[in-house]
Amino acid sequence: MNLKELAQKGEEIYARKYKEELEKSHHGQFVAIDVTNEKYFLGTTPGEAAQKAAQENPGGFFHLIRIGFSGVYRMGTLLSNADYSIF
Repeated sequence: MNLKELAQKGEEIYARKYKEELEKSHHGQFVAIDVTNEKYFLGTTPGEAAQKAAQENPGGFFHLIRIGFSGVYRMGTLLSNADYSIF
């Protein structure tokens, strides 16, 4: 899966399953969506959300979104155990 496909799948999962609920209750927080099993992980920072996701599924592919924001505030990335140390 390339980054574009990862981002598209993550956005689709977010819109279909979580957007309405999370934008009401967690606006401004971050959500990492595991695109392989469609679970989500919340954090007050991008690193916190990514770390929770990586702990649950170390080999997973995650799409990171700032809840309630669009455009530049959304990013998709491939995370491994080593990657979340950048946050």
